[in-house]
Amino acid sequence: MATVDEHHQREDLENQVWNAIAAFEQIVETIPNDRISLEALSSAYEQVGDLAHARAYLVRLVNVLVDEGDRDAAGLLHERLLRHAASDPQAKEAEARLEAMLSSGKPEPHEFDLTKIPSAAEIEAGKQEEVDLRSSHVAEELSFAWALFQAGQLTQEEYAQVAQDLSEVSAGNTVVTVSVLHVLHDRASRNLNRVLAFASQESGVPIIPLGLFEVPADIFDLLPVDFVTRYGVMAFSLLGNDALVIILNPQNKVMKGKVERLLKKQCHFYLTTPADFDATVEKRKKALLAEETKAAAQTAAQAAAQTATP
Repeated sequence: MATVDEHHQREDLENQVWNAIAAFEQIVETIPNDRISLEALSSAYEQVGDLAHARAYLVRLVNVLVDEGDRDAAGLLHERLLRHAASDPQAKEAEARLEAMLSSGKPEPHEFDLTKIPSAAEIEAGKQEEVDLRSSHVAEELSFAWALFQAGQLTQEEYAQVAQDLSEVSAGNTVVTVSVLHVLHDRASRNLNRVLAFASQESGVPIIPLGLFEVPADIFDLLPVDFVTRYGVMAFSLLGNDALVIILNPQNKVMKGKVERLLKKQCHFYLTTPADFDATVEKRKKALLAEETKAAAQTAAQAAAQTATP
């Protein structure tokens, strides 16, 4: 029999899913072919047991990917679509279009040393995990924006702008921070400080002036720099065996769990301003670029010395 806490946790999770569904459906009304939103809606409806809507959005997503000729992304959805194709005419039609695209123009096979590369299953699992994480992250950011709107911290117009910006940023291939706080910062929102204070109070996650901290390189590098940049999380200090971590969405329990698994440490989370976060990331990226340039110069010098040696 479920405890009261377990019941509340299930209710909270279900509310987050429905909030995300509402946000993503607003986006696809404006941008019908937004692939991130279609993927998130298919997954979210499947999570709440509405398989008809889950299938409908999956079919829409597959058709978008086929129209755009994105073989890699479409191929990841092939097995999911096959489960629906036998019983649904639209899914069957989409599966036929997808199969035709995947089977046309296949490159000639190449020989590889299979002992030196990951298996196909490992590659597909890694790709799917990244797709799931990115979709989950966007859903969590939209849920965060929805919660701010519901609490009166954002106007309806601001919420719509934030939702659209998040969708556009997340759809690109460039590694940028997908974050409600960054959208508000980029739009020079006068409500940013109020939103930060509200988010801190509601979540119990304190705000710190990260710009006053000197983040050691070995601490920053506990998480990959692209991961830090994209998801708005950063280890900035250690306290015994525990890690002190910046997170720009204190409501994102999924990301908190992911960070703790990656670091293999108990984490204590803090908020900071987007400006301080970006400045710290840029400082580390410049240091990494300088290290790479120095290493390349040393390698070139060694090669030149060996060439000159009789």
